[in-house]
Amino acid sequence: MLKNILKIIDRDGYISRTQLARELGISKEMVDEGMNQIMRMGYLQEEKTGIDCSTTCAGCPFAKSCSKEIVRGFKISERGMYYLGR
Repeated sequence: MLKNILKIIDRDGYISRTQLARELGISKEMVDEGMNQIMRMGYLQEEKTGIDCSTTCAGCPFAKSCSKEIVRGFKISERGMYYLGR
């Protein structure tokens, strides 16, 4: 499951945890746990977006994609790319 999460993130670039859960047939909580494990393994890194949701949705660059969920950005680390064979 962990490698599949990483593959989907690599393939899609941006994907919500709801979409990940649906595609993998697991709960959002399982997606969260999987992503936490991948981060602990050093394969995924959280990116600081600078967005704290203190602005209104109309002024937010993520308004069309976030569905009012807090947006967190992640990138696959060099170690993660190696794990994926890239």
